[in-house]
Amino acid sequence: MKRKIFYAFLALVLVLSNTVTVFAQDATPDRLDGRELPASVEALKLDSPVMVEGQFNDVLDRALVGVVGSGRVIIRLSADSGTQAFAKGLDTARAKSNAKAQQDDFLSTVFAADPNARVLAQVQTVLNAIFVEVDTSVLESLATDSRVVRIAPVGDYELDLSETVPYIGSTAVQASGFDGSGIKVAVLDSGIDYTHAALGGSGDPADFASNDPTFIELGTFPTAKVVGGYDFVGSVWPNGPEMPDPDPLDDGPANGHGTHVAHIIGGMGGVAPGVYLYAVKVCSSVSTSCSGVALIQGMDFAVDPNGDGKYNDRVDIINMSLGSSYGQPFDDDLSLAVENATKAGVLTVASAGNSADKPYANGTPSSSPSALSVAQTSVPSGFLPLMQILAPANIVGNYPAVFQPWSAPLMSVIEAPVQYGNGAGGNLLGCDPYPAGSLAGKIVLVDRGVCSFSIKIANVGAAGGLIGIIGLVAPGDPFEGGYGGGDVTIPGYMISQTVSNRLKSGLPNTVVRFDPNVGVPLAGTMVGSSSRGPQHENTTLIKPEIGAPGASVSAIAGTGTGEDAFGGTSGAAPMVSGSAALLLQGFGGTKTTANGTVSGNGVGLGLTPVEVKALLMNNGETNVINDALTGALAPITRIGGGEVRVDRALSAPVVAFDRDVPSGALSFGFVNVADDVVTITKTVQIRNLDNNKHTYTVTPTFRFENDVTNGAVTVSAPASVEVKPGKGTFTYFDVTMTIDGSKLRGNFMNSGSAGADPATLTLNEYDGYLILDDGTHPIHLAWHVLPRKDAQVVPDTEELVSGAFPQVIGLNNTGVGIAQNDAYALLAVSDYLPEGGLGQQSPTPDIRAVGINTYPVPAGYCSANPSFLWAFAINTWETQQHLLPVSHQVWLDTNQDGIDDYVVLNRDASGLGTITDGRQLAWVLNLATGSASAFFFAEHSTNTGNTVLLICGEQIGMNATNLLVTNVDLDVYTQDFYYGGPGDLIEGLTVTPLGEQFYGVANDVPGKTYDPAGLSVYDFGPFPGNTSELGLMLVTNGDRGAGNRGGATQETEALLFFAP
Repeated sequence: MKRKIFYAFLALVLVLSNTVTVFAQDATPDRLDGRELPASVEALKLDSPVMVEGQFNDVLDRALVGVVGSGRVIIRLSADSGTQAFAKGLDTARAKSNAKAQQDDFLSTVFAADPNARVLAQVQTVLNAIFVEVDTSVLESLATDSRVVRIAPVGDYELDLSETVPYIGSTAVQASGFDGSGIKVAVLDSGIDYTHAALGGSGDPADFASNDPTFIELGTFPTAKVVGGYDFVGSVWPNGPEMPDPDPLDDGPANGHGTHVAHIIGGMGGVAPGVYLYAVKVCSSVSTSCSGVALIQGMDFAVDPNGDGKYNDRVDIINMSLGSSYGQPFDDDLSLAVENATKAGVLTVASAGNSADKPYANGTPSSSPSALSVAQTSVPSGFLPLMQILAPANIVGNYPAVFQPWSAPLMSVIEAPVQYGNGAGGNLLGCDPYPAGSLAGKIVLVDRGVCSFSIKIANVGAAGGLIGIIGLVAPGDPFEGGYGGGDVTIPGYMISQTVSNRLKSGLPNTVVRFDPNVGVPLAGTMVGSSSRGPQHENTTLIKPEIGAPGASVSAIAGTGTGEDAFGGTSGAAPMVSGSAALLLQGFGGTKTTANGTVSGNGVGLGLTPVEVKALLMNNGETNVINDALTGALAPITRIGGGEVRVDRALSAPVVAFDRDVPSGALSFGFVNVADDVVTITKTVQIRNLDNNKHTYTVTPTFRFENDVTNGAVTVSAPASVEVKPGKGTFTYFDVTMTIDGSKLRGNFMNSGSAGADPATLTLNEYDGYLILDDGTHPIHLAWHVLPRKDAQVVPDTEELVSGAFPQVIGLNNTGVGIAQNDAYALLAVSDYLPEGGLGQQSPTPDIRAVGINTYPVPAGYCSANPSFLWAFAINTWETQQHLLPVSHQVWLDTNQDGIDDYVVLNRDASGLGTITDGRQLAWVLNLATGSASAFFFAEHSTNTGNTVLLICGEQIGMNATNLLVTNVDLDVYTQDFYYGGPGDLIEGLTVTPLGEQFYGVANDVPGKTYDPAGLSVYDFGPFPGNTSELGLMLVTNGDRGAGNRGGATQETEALLFFAP
C-alpha cells in the first residue's frame, strides 16, 4: 500500500556558518534552524562525483538466499576430515572412510531434492566437503539437515633464474651438496609442461603439440622429474564445467603459469633442481582463474596423493602462486585447508599478491596463520628507468616508469610527443588494433584494463608507435606485468596513475624522452606491485613474512626449450618454495609436530613446517628498500623477515619463533590504547639445531628512527639467553612491549580517502627486529604492533527525557585519545549473531545499531538546486580492519510502492564489482537504470564497527523540495563482499528527510576530560509516517581529517541513548 504523506513545503533560507549551533526556544521548534553541516563532512566529499530485524540461517550463506537457478556450492559436513582426526591422534584412514560414507549418504538427500544435481567433487582429507551443482531452491531445505555444517558459494581465485638463484644463496647451497633431492613439492597451478627440457622432458615442441591433455599417452607421464599429479579442472573451465582427468599438462595459451613456477622451484637451473615435482592442475587453461572446487581437491591430493587415508606419501611443500586480495583467512575454506595441511606436516608457500603497497591488501591463502606469505623484491640487475617529461613546462621532471621485460629493449634515446589512445578519445585501453601507421612518430599512452599488458604494447607497435606506456587507473606503484600474448616489437613501460594523469594534463603538448642510461638501480628494493599487510583479521599478524625476487627467467610451456621473464609475486613464491626444499633436505626432512615427533618421511633431526618457515624468516636480508627514489626502508608489513637468504638459513644453529603463533615473527597485533600504559608479553621459543650450547645477546631494534624518537612503544627482553645444548631441545624467553598511550600519534588511517595510502599505516604502526647474536651467526625475529590512541567515553546517563529541548548530558572521556563525537537519530538495533566458524566462508557481519541524520545544503553543493545530505550510520557488533570486504547496504523505496528504487552501499572507488583501488566510497545504485554515482568517501576509521555513508538527495531523485515531505521505506542489510553471509538485516523502517525525532549536538572531548555539556539532545517529537525512533546513537570516533581519523574502544565507539 502506498503511504506517501504530503506536507506543506517550508521555504528554505539556508545560511551555513561556523557559529555554535543553537535552536530557538519556542513552542514549535524549527527543524531547520541551527542544523549545520559539520565541517568534517566536507573532507569526505569527493573532488567531483563518480558516476559509473531479521536473522538468517547461519548454515546457508546469505548470498544463496533467494537465488534462482543452478549454482555451484560447497557443502561441509559434520564428521571429522582426515586432518582433523590426525590432529586429535585418531586413525586418519578410518576418519576419511567415515567422511566419505557420510558424504555418500548425504548425497542421496541431495538427489532426492534435485534429481538433476551434479557432483563436482568430494574431499575427505583437508575438509569433509562435497561440491555440487544444484538447484539453489533446495538449499534452504538441505541446510536444515543436522549433518550440514555450512553451505556456501564456491570461491574461485586468481593467478597472481640465472641471476636470482645465486642472489638468494641457492647456488652456494647446491655447491655444498644440497639440491632438494628427496623433497616433494606440489605446484597447485595451471599444470606443468613436463615435455620441456628444463623440467626433464625431451625438449621437442612436437612432443608437446602431439600430447592430448585429456588423457595420458603411454610413456609420457609421470616422468623422473614430474613424478605425480592430476588435472582437477580440464581444458575448458570456466567456459565450461570442470572436467578432471589424470593428465596435468600445462596446455593453456598464456605460456604456462604453472610451468614457469615449477621451473623456478626445481627445474634445471632452478632453486632446488633435485626435488620431485607434483603437477596439481587447479587453474584454468583459458583464463587466470583458479577453481575453488579444484583447489580444495588439489590440497586433498597433496596431503594424500594415493588416497589411502594415510599421509606417509604426502608432499612436503605446496606452492600456490595465486590468491584473492584483502583476504579473510578465518572465513576462507582454502585457508582452513592450509591450516589442516600444516597439521599433517605440509608447508604451504603462497604469494602475498600483486595489489601494491596498500594497507591490508595481502591476500588469502597466504594470510593463513601457518602459510609462508611471500612478497616480491627486485632482481639484482633491476633498473628503474626514469621517464623525462620535457614539455609543457608545468609538468617537466623525471618520473619512474617500469620497463616491461617481455617488450623490446630500449637501445637508444627516444624523444617524441605523447598521444593518448588514438588521439581522438578512442581506443584508450589499446586493446583494439590501431590503423596501420596511425601512431608513427608517437609515444602512446594507454590505460590499464580489459586486455593483457603485452597486447596493448603490441597494438601500439603494430601501428608505428615508438614506445607504449601503460598508465595505471588506481592508486599504487607501477610494476612488471605478465606477458599475455601478442607480437611485441617496441619498448613498453608502466607508470602510476598520478604520473599518467600528469601526462594527460599536458596534452596535446606533452613531450617525453626515454634514455636507457637514465634511471635508478633496484637491487634490494621492493617491487611496487607487491601486496602489503598486515593480515586482514583481528589477529593482525605480520604478513607478508618474507620476500624474494620475482622476475626470474624460466620455462615457457609448449616451446621445448624456450624461456622468458616471469614476474610478480607469482614468481617470488617459488623462489621460497625451492629454498624451503633445500632446508628440508639439509635438516633431514619433515617432522609434523612441534615437539619433534617423527612422522611420515621425517628422518634424522627433521623440521616442522613452522620451523622451516621461521628458519627462512630468521635469516632474511633486512636491508630492503621500499622506494628506490627516496631510499626509505621497507616496513615490516611489506617485507616481514626480509629477503630470502637460504644459505644463511641452512647454516643457522638455531631457529626461533613465536611459541603461540606459527611464525618466525612477533605479531603484537592491533591494540586499542585508552589507558595511559598498556603492556603485552609474548614468548619466544628457540629450537637448537645442533649439539652445542649457544649464548645470544638479545637486542630489540626499531625499523624507523622516528618511532624511537616518538617513544610511545618500548620493547624489552633479557639481555642474553642461553640455548640448551642438544639437537631438538627448546629454550624459551619472554618479550614485553609497553605502550605509552599519551605519546601515540593520532589515527591517520581510514578506509575511505586514505584507504589505499601506505603512508598512513607507516605512521601508525611500530616495527623492527629482535636481534639474537651469538657473535657468529646472528638471527632475527621481526616484530610489529599497530596501536591506536583511543577515546573511552562514559556518559552521565544513557536514558533520554521525553520532549527535552535540549537535554544536556555530560560526557567523561576516560581514554587518552580525543572523543570525536557525532550524533545520529537511532532507528533500530539488532541482537548479536554468533560468528561463523573457522573456514566456513561465513563472516557475520552483524548489525548492532542503525542511525540517520539529515543536513540541508544550499544550491551549488550537490547540484544547482538547494538539497540535503543523508547520513546513514551503521554500527556492527564486530570491528572491521578495513571496510572492504564488508558490504553495508541501505535499500530505499522512495515512492513506497513496495519495490526498492535505490540502494546505498559502500564499494571500492574502482567500481561496484572490483577492488583494485583500495578506497571505499558511498555509492548509490539506481535499480531501475543500473547506473551508480558517488559523491563522498565512506567514513570508516579502520579497526572499527562504525561506518557512515553520505549521499546527496539528487542521487535518489530528491532535493530540498522533499524535506519534511516525502516518506521513504528503508531496509538495512549488511553482508560480506566475498562470501555473502550470513549477514544481518533490519527491515520495515520508514524515514523522511529532516524528519528525525531526535537530533544531537555533540562536542569533541579531549582525552582524560569531562565535559558537563558534551551532548545536547533535541526531541522534535515523532514525524508523521516515520518509524518510531529508539533514541540517539553517539559515534565517538568521527573522522576529523589527517591525524584525527578517529579512535575509540570497541565498547564505547557507538553509545546508544534510549528514549522512554
